[in-house]
Amino acid sequence: MKTILAATDLSARSDRAVLRAAHLARDTGAALHIIHVIDEDLPGAMLLAQTTEVEATLSAMVAENPALADLSPSLDVEAGHLDSLLPKLMRERDIDLLVVGSHRRRGLADVFGAPTLSRLLRSVDVPVLVAVGRPEGTYEAVTIGWDFSPAGEAAAKAVQDFAPSAAMTLIHAWQDPVAGTPYGFETGGTIPPEALDRLRSKLQRAAMEMVQDGTPPATDVIIGPAGHVLRRYAAEHGADLLAMGRHARTGLARILLGSTAEDVALNAPCDVLIAPPL
Repeated sequence: MKTILAATDLSARSDRAVLRAAHLARDTGAALHIIHVIDEDLPGAMLLAQTTEVEATLSAMVAENPALADLSPSLDVEAGHLDSLLPKLMRERDIDLLVVGSHRRRGLADVFGAPTLSRLLRSVDVPVLVAVGRPEGTYEAVTIGWDFSPAGEAAAKAVQDFAPSAAMTLIHAWQDPVAGTPYGFETGGTIPPEALDRLRSKLQRAAMEMVQDGTPPATDVIIGPAGHVLRRYAAEHGADLLAMGRHARTGLARILLGSTAEDVALNAPCDVLIAPPL
């Protein structure tokens, strides 16, 4: 990991993202970039005045925080729309990780239009870290949603890159796709014992393959919808990071199947890492 980009709207939520990005940059030796995006539709004079004000605010934020000042991050103020501008800038600047703050609830705007965080997750091609908790140190307990996919492997690899000492647990959420009972969606259906044993063995083999030496991640198979299972497990076991892959479903498949990654990113009780499909 060579370059980390923290996007801030200067809110308390974004402060956590900037500080988490600083912790990761310090731990990995990566260069840190901090960016604020101003609405390009503002009148010219207002856009210029706001740009000057934000530049001064970012400079003061870095100067007043030793954890940031020691890293000498690059500061950038751009005009545009966050979810369309950031993917372009990240490709141009070869960013390896994007760190953002948690989603701000906007009421009906979230019902009738995808929130900015959801659009970002769909458009960027690097892992996205959503900072929810207070960044008080390195990650210690990580829950990884494991579905045997390349995207899940990418999420686990990213965790190993910036939190190599964390205790990791691979969780596979199993749900019968044809569960037809009234509460089939909530319960996840049932699975024959022999099939469950095979699934657990496959999960344990995956955990063993993740490490060359040392202790492999713990594993568990839990029956239920993936988003619900992962959020509940992370909360009940005190995880400070929940990591998973994002699949490239579009159109009708996204409508029918939903997006577990977006659900987790918007509602998890801890920081969330979403890795794109390879």
